[in-house]
Formats: sequence, structure tokens, C-alpha cells
Amino acid sequence: MSAQPKAAKKKDHFAFYMDLLGHDVLNNNPAVMSYLELILATPGVDKKVKEFAEKAVSHVRTSTILIDNVKRLIATRDLEPEKLKTLDLVKSIERAESELKRHFPAKRIHIEKVGIPKSALVYGNNYAADLVLNVLITAVRLNGRDDITLGVRVSEERFKEKPVWAMIVEDKDSRLPPFLDGEGVSATYSQDISTAVRTTGMLFAKMIAANLGGDFEVHSLQHDPKSRGARFTVILRKVEKA
Repeated sequence: MSAQPKAAKKKDHFAFYMDLLGHDVLNNNPAVMSYLELILATPGVDKKVKEFAEKAVSHVRTSTILIDNVKRLIATRDLEPEKLKTLDLVKSIERAESELKRHFPAKRIHIEKVGIPKSALVYGNNYAADLVLNVLITAVRLNGRDDITLGVRVSEERFKEKPVWAMIVEDKDSRLPPFLDGEGVSATYSQDISTAVRTTGMLFAKMIAANLGGDFEVHSLQHDPKSRGARFTVILRKVEKA
């Protein structure tokens, strides 16, 4: 058997294993979520218990996203972006806002949209929609506060000589690991696992965005390790009119 078929077989086996793992985890998580939602819906439940349940909801949803991200990474690795269905980036941002509130029930999250066009069509279908949501979730997780305001804008740009739409998310209260400033997300690969674990969502975002013909990057708003503030940029291939 040649090296190429062997490599393809390994990929197939890995994809099969992730499907099995995903099936188990994603079947168990809804059961856990149901119990948590029962606690939250119980009249007169202790305030502290409710707070713990709300935090547990976020952790369960995060574990679900981690499994989903690996499955998306496998599904998008050999795709041709132009052959994917299109997605309206603007509508995707609007849907993501309501999803954020479900993901973080204990937080008050507001998205300030500035300079948003009426429509911004990109290639990527549900993969691109999930990418948008995951980046916003990552921004919230790096904030740590209960009241969070994310500034979001969308602009036309060029990437690798092709037209793209860029979604820029700014959060003045996000706190990035210091190693991200400068090299950006790629700097994670040179870090210890215990340090890099905080940037798992960003690594997935960068790899999936690249598979969709775009990119993802994050930098501090100020070059001061003690300062808060981060800018997250998602680049996706623009659908050009025929």
C-alpha cells in the first residue's frame, strides 16, 4: 500500500473515532443540561445553587463546542470554499447574539454593531456561522465580567489577492495571554500545554477559517501586558456577484 492511501486511511480512522467520541459526549451533555435546566427552573431554588448551575451550563456547552470544533476541522480540511453554500455574515452575527445569552445565562451580554452593511455574503455555510459564534464565545470567556459589551463591525477587504469580508470584534475588557501579542494565535504552538489551553478555541478558529479560505487572528488593543482589551478578526471569502 502506498503512503498516500495509508495517510487517507488514517484520516478516515481518525474521523470515525471522532464521530464515536462525539456521539457519546454529545448524547451525554443534553442529559446533564436537562438536569441543570430543571434546577434553574425550580421555584425558590437557593441563589448560590442557581449561580453554580448557571456556571455549569457554560462548562457543559463549552465541552460540546470542543467536540464539535474537532468534527468541523475534519469536515473542512479538504473542502473547496467556493463549492460551499453561501452565508450572510450579518444575519449570522444577529443569530450569534441570542446564542451567546443561552451559552452564558449568568452574564449580561450586549453587541454594539457599528458600520455593519445590510448584507455580507461569504462562502462557508454552517461552518462559517459556527466560526462566528465560537469567536464571540471566546471573547466572552476571556472577559470574566458579568456585564459585557462587544463592539462588532464588518468591512470589505482583500486577503491573498481575493476579496473578503472581515468581521472585527473588539472587547475593552478581554484579557489575552501575553504571548498572543505580536505573533498572534500561531505563538500558541511554542507554549506549554498548561499555558496554551486557554487559547484552544482560538486555534480551532484559525484552522477552520484557513480551511474556508480565510483567516482568524487576535491581538491586544494595547501593547501592555497589564492592560485589558483585545481585537478578534475573522476573514471569510466574499461571494462575488456573477
